[in-house]
Amino acid sequence: MKKFTILSITSMCIALMMSCDKGFRELNINPNNPTSLDASFLFTNAEYSNYNSLFEFEPTVVQQFVNPFGGITSAFNFNVLNQTFTSARWNNTYNGSVKLIAQVISQTKDEPARSNLYNEARIWRAYQFMTLVDTYGDVPYSEAGQAYLTGVTTPKYDKQQDIYSDIVKELTQASAALDPSKDIVTADLFYAGNVAQWKKLGYSLLLRAGMRYSKADPAKAQTIVTAAVAGGVMQSNSDNCVIKYSQQYPNVVSTGVSVLTNTYYLAEPFVTQLKSTKDPRLKYFSAKYADPGKAPSLVGDTTTANQFGLPVGYDSGTLPTAPGYRGSVGAGFNYSQVNYAVIAKVTTPQFIVTYAQTQLLLAEAAYRGWISGTPASTYYNAGVRAALDQVVAYDASAVIPANTQTVYLNTPGVAYNDANALQLINTQYWINSFMNGPEAWANFRRSGFPALAPNRYSGRQIKGDFVRRFSYPQSEASVNADNYRAAVASIGGSDDLDTRVFWDK
Repeated sequence: MKKFTILSITSMCIALMMSCDKGFRELNINPNNPTSLDASFLFTNAEYSNYNSLFEFEPTVVQQFVNPFGGITSAFNFNVLNQTFTSARWNNTYNGSVKLIAQVISQTKDEPARSNLYNEARIWRAYQFMTLVDTYGDVPYSEAGQAYLTGVTTPKYDKQQDIYSDIVKELTQASAALDPSKDIVTADLFYAGNVAQWKKLGYSLLLRAGMRYSKADPAKAQTIVTAAVAGGVMQSNSDNCVIKYSQQYPNVVSTGVSVLTNTYYLAEPFVTQLKSTKDPRLKYFSAKYADPGKAPSLVGDTTTANQFGLPVGYDSGTLPTAPGYRGSVGAGFNYSQVNYAVIAKVTTPQFIVTYAQTQLLLAEAAYRGWISGTPASTYYNAGVRAALDQVVAYDASAVIPANTQTVYLNTPGVAYNDANALQLINTQYWINSFMNGPEAWANFRRSGFPALAPNRYSGRQIKGDFVRRFSYPQSEASVNADNYRAAVASIGGSDDLDTRVFWDK
């Protein structure tokens, strides 16, 4: 009965937090949309409505998080298909930012006096579609969000390679076209209209897009990366693209994990990585609670020696068979959870693109010989320090002193060396992308690091080692059937969790 209650309440919470899947027509048409609103306000809404999925999504695939309870929450901890989870990004993004940005671009593309707003919208649109392609593969792009504007309610799916090529073009052109002498978009949520920072965001996203090609087309990757560096990427944490929250407008991810906390735990590989390298972020990310069900209202134990992640590949029934099982405590299991006083507060900011990530990507590009002039180790050390400095944004108490950072950078398993460069760089990228599941998952698939052991849960539905993509919403097969079938054929013939997106070689 207890487990049934947990699952029932969780189902209700998920239903409240996620938009319902009612078909693409409903996702594209809002008859009450006030199209006469100023485009800058629509743009603010498009920024704020960015969809960052819950812990049970991508963070579970990359083994940062575990919910061992089945039922409605069965998904990636069990390597099974759950349409509630796989359709959420599609529904939220197409019904949110995509539709709003399409309206902004339509209103500003022929207005030279609003060229900065037009180009900032192009950059934000590129980010949204990069995430959609990374998640699903082929998706509606050229006809997306056009139901009100052009009457297209069953948009075709564009090929993912073509979308990425256009994303590169859009980021390149839009970033270059931004001009501080022209309109300043003060309603901008990220930078309050700072055009120089928008340029750095655009080129940092271009760098990210270029690095996605590292396995699929190294020569193309180098060309794009070189152009991004020449354009000018982020230079400090003040350039981070971040959404800030308040008690009135809380972080949805933190709010979600604060419900039924005795079902939510940090994963063993994540805690072990931080613990074994004496990572100073551990005490801000992880805590043990005397009663996991009351964790947000308790003072957590952040002692390093007491942190243990919950093993991957077990459910609540089989967990007692896991090696080193630590038993139960209070209303939950005796394992580490997120630190509700720091990383999982409702006011926790949502980082989208960071200076730390940018420096780590530059470190990999330098290691590969794609850029020159600065050693890979210099970029790497700067990226790690930036990631450590970034933690203070979660709470004013989370300051990591420079000398502590230096000790960490000299720790075995962290200290840079060319022999293990790719593993070191991308493991740090994985850590810095905690709370940004889509990017942690994308870079894990691209790089193959960190070197995680596959989740071998007995009821798994995937054939390979890890979930490689999300399936399309079920409604697409009926509401947009012809285009759906063409897309499935285009990606290889199977709409499943094993099919890889084009850059995931």
